[in-house]
This record gives sequence, structure tokens and C-alpha cells, in this order.
Amino acid sequence: MFIKNFFEVLSKIRRSGKERLVCPRCRSSKVYPSSWMNGWLTPPQYVCEKCGYKGPILMKLEEE
Repeated sequence: MFIKNFFEVLSKIRRSGKERLVCPRCRSSKVYPSSWMNGWLTPPQYVCEKCGYKGPILMKLEEE
């Protein structure tokens, strides 16, 4: 039963539409890594050009 559910989840992941990363504050897609060394020793930090948000958390929106 577990294996069947596991394969169902995998197939749904493969079939999912395109995802885009957006700012959690304003939902703008103009979000960029804050540094070229981003994520090397510390968690990645992102900056939103629209609202100025800076942090490690982004939202993923699925496009159908």
C-alpha cells in the first residue's frame, strides 16, 4: 500500500505544471538572489525588486 501511494505521489510531481518563484509579501516575480555566494555557507537569501523584501523564504506558484 505504501509503495502504491509513493508512486502516485511521484507521478503527480512529474506531471505538475511550471512553477515560478514569487515574493511572499507582494507576489512579484522580480525576486533575485542577494549575493553570488548565496547559499554557500548560509541559507540562500532573496531580494524583491518591487517591495524590498529580503529573506530566505519564497513562494512557489504553479502555472497551468
